[in-house]
Amino acid sequence: MSRRSQARLLAAGLAALFAASTARAQDAPADDADLPEAETAAPAATETPKPAPWTVTLSAGISNRDDGPDGSWQSLSLTRQVGRGYVRGGLMRYHGTLIQAYTALPSDYYVGTLGAGGNFDNWVVDGWASYGRQEYGRISTAWGSRESTGAKSSGYYALGGDFGRILPLSPRWFVTPTLVGSYAEGRLLRPAPDFTGLVDLETREPTWTLGGTMRIDHAFGRNADNYAGLSLSRNWTSNAVSQVTIGQFQDLAQVPRSGLLASQHYSDAWWEVGASANMKLTDRLHLDIYASRSFDALAGNTTSAGISLRQSF
Repeated sequence: MSRRSQARLLAAGLAALFAASTARAQDAPADDADLPEAETAAPAATETPKPAPWTVTLSAGISNRDDGPDGSWQSLSLTRQVGRGYVRGGLMRYHGTLIQAYTALPSDYYVGTLGAGGNFDNWVVDGWASYGRQEYGRISTAWGSRESTGAKSSGYYALGGDFGRILPLSPRWFVTPTLVGSYAEGRLLRPAPDFTGLVDLETREPTWTLGGTMRIDHAFGRNADNYAGLSLSRNWTSNAVSQVTIGQFQDLAQVPRSGLLASQHYSDAWWEVGASANMKLTDRLHLDIYASRSFDALAGNTTSAGISLRQSF
């Protein structure tokens, strides 16, 4: 009874959503948008004036998996600049639908994140912690839709960080290699086979995700305060596909009292390319856009895009 889980997308996307993009010149603070799996790393030119200490960011995006339905997310975050570092808090909603055999399982994730980091002589570091809830939607089957007969929601949490180095190639060109790692844990609802009278149960889904990214960014415009960048990353996860242990639904004696089933997790490695642009609309208002595409992913290749507005004050 194979299930393709959202664990990889959540670990790589949700945990990193509020990671700061501090990969920029050593005299510039970090205030880029919170973009999942395609964080901006554009260095600022020395003539750019220091921004206001507070920044509020409103973001939204979509992700489309080749062999599955679309996902979408919205977020709101507040960042406080502290010297060359920052602290950040944010809230986000992620909606996705998981296809298990012939069953569609929509879920809404509501996640809060606290993060901190900074740029220290062109060395950049970020860390974050997330906690939230996954609300299970109605289970859609060939015979219609129904509510879960078991749990209606479950907890979700994640921890992560990244570390990188800005390498200036010229006054307006920069290369930034970055390493990132995260751990996320949530649960997947496992619908019982129809007409069996069994209760829907969950599996525990711990997920480690690691990645390495190489970015190249170009500052342009009269004051070099607009940026465009390309990135290439190699990623790995411990939980790309999750499979219920055979026979668990058939033998109730094997179901733990906690209502959790056993599951087997399959690791995977994949490539991802991305492009982003950061544009200064006014002295304190910025627009950020990004797009990315994954390749050779066991759970299905994904195309993602997002947009953010940042207002400093």
